[in-house]
Amino acid sequence: MSLGIHGNSSYSNFEVSFLSVPVLLLFVPALYIPITIRIVYRIFMNLKTSIREKNANVPLFSAITLSHIMCLLFFIADFLYLRLPLSGLLTSWCARLQPSGYLLILIIIVYHINYIVVILPFLVAVIRLMLILSPQTHHKINSKILKCAFPLILLSPFFFTYGMFSTVGYCEYPGWPVEFGGVIFRVKYNGVGIQNKYGLLFNTVFWLLASLAINTLLILKLVILKSIVIPHTVSRASQRAQLSLTITSVSMTLACVTNGLIAVGGNLFPNYYVLLIVLRPFINDLDTCLTPWIFYLTHPAFRKKSISPIVPNRRVLH
Repeated sequence: MSLGIHGNSSYSNFEVSFLSVPVLLLFVPALYIPITIRIVYRIFMNLKTSIREKNANVPLFSAITLSHIMCLLFFIADFLYLRLPLSGLLTSWCARLQPSGYLLILIIIVYHINYIVVILPFLVAVIRLMLILSPQTHHKINSKILKCAFPLILLSPFFFTYGMFSTVGYCEYPGWPVEFGGVIFRVKYNGVGIQNKYGLLFNTVFWLLASLAINTLLILKLVILKSIVIPHTVSRASQRAQLSLTITSVSMTLACVTNGLIAVGGNLFPNYYVLLIVLRPFINDLDTCLTPWIFYLTHPAFRKKSISPIVPNRRVLH
């Protein structure tokens, strides 16, 4: 039984116009991704400096930096997985292939990174909460949390993607509103494992609720702490760092929100699923750029004249 467009001469002979809207849309990220990469690079270099200086807040900075890097990796993977096929540039090539496990590699990578991205906001919120709950020992506790969390976060997606390893990937024309010639990669499930549309929906909703709960508790704790701390004992840089980290932590949950809206919308309104898929890359771009920009532009550690550490005042926790 044939799958998708494979062996269909209408697609194998398809010639894409390089001036078509789908192809031109490929260049839209060039307006904001390069500057985002530059910002993430500067954040990473600041992390290296903090590690060298043995800053007390390295665990938090490491988690935030990892989140930024994973979002950029997800952009690259999703560009190859979604944007490029929808443009029609891969249609003729894909139609000449046979469905195979090789086409699964990119799909698995995209889902794997996506699972990691929705977990990291929770990790950042937990590390920040430890700064308040254990002001004297937070560095030791957060270092242990990070040491245990990193391998678990990187490996846990396999529980949801292992079912794809015994299947095949194929290319298919998704239908409206995609023009003829645009395709997407799909998986032919064989009943083994969890279908990712359900696995991703569960993970997105679970980690979104968990992140919102921790961030709500964190904000309440900060409000209480602020009410009992004498104002002149808190430096202005420390206050700015506190506000910056709070906004950054909350903005990181946008990755879960956008994932959730697309997953829920696709299940509740299947007729509009393809439209959501087409819009998804641009919505994800907002997640990819917004959080590092907010962190970089608001945190005093990145100001040219600032010599403040990541957490300027160890007594006022962020």
